[in-house]
Amino acid sequence: MKTSNLIKVTGCLLGFGLSVSNTIAQTTTPPTQLSVVAPHNVGVSSTHIYDVAYTVRGATPNQYSWTIYTADGTYTKGPAAVPGTDYTITAGGNAALQNIKWLKTGHYVIELQETNPVANGSCAGTLQSLNVNVGPTGTVQFLNATGTNQCPASGGYSLDLSYTGTVSYPITVDVQYTINGSTSTATISVANAAAKLDIPAGVNFLANATTTDDAARSVKITGAKDSFGGVLTIGATDTHTLTIWSIPATTPIHHD
Repeated sequence: MKTSNLIKVTGCLLGFGLSVSNTIAQTTTPPTQLSVVAPHNVGVSSTHIYDVAYTVRGATPNQYSWTIYTADGTYTKGPAAVPGTDYTITAGGNAALQNIKWLKTGHYVIELQETNPVANGSCAGTLQSLNVNVGPTGTVQFLNATGTNQCPASGGYSLDLSYTGTVSYPITVDVQYTINGSTSTATISVANAAAKLDIPAGVNFLANATTTDDAARSVKITGAKDSFGGVLTIGATDTHTLTIWSIPATTPIHHD
């Protein structure tokens, strides 16, 4: 394998060593890793794609042996990582592409050895390696636990979110609405850290058709995932509430 065939990355999760063949299709196109020395920083419970250029000699593909090692903070290799504990790995469209899900925080080194088919001499290419740092999952919560109590209104309702840790956008947020004692659920996409969680107008979150009762509203985050499927931690401010006041019972003016 030529030096220019750098390992490319696109995703998050932990790993271990082995050789694999074709089983599942590639889901995204991974970008080129700018440096094989700088670690690929990912979040625990996320899945990433790692691949190199795929070579076929005649009708026979080259052989690709992937091995994942645990490492210390300087990325000095230790024992082999444990599949099912540190990571899971599944071949993509061919053995030169692997989908790795990182299961445990820590430092890892991915190694790839490519060889020609036996019929073509079994020549070994330059051993390739990539450092991976698996960090804690990012956290998402509402910026404010309460909103401004207000008169009934139409339209949507937008809420600010707060994040800590590493979060890969866009994220999907599962929410549960409670309106007049009735609950419903939805999944809302949030594009980036500056974007709000937008409750659609059709939910009638700000509506109150009564004339005598103020109506409590609440929305609760029940789950969230990043763009690579990593499960985000939900912070303590997981619920946002406010009150929508009743409509004044205005009646016509009478005279004697």
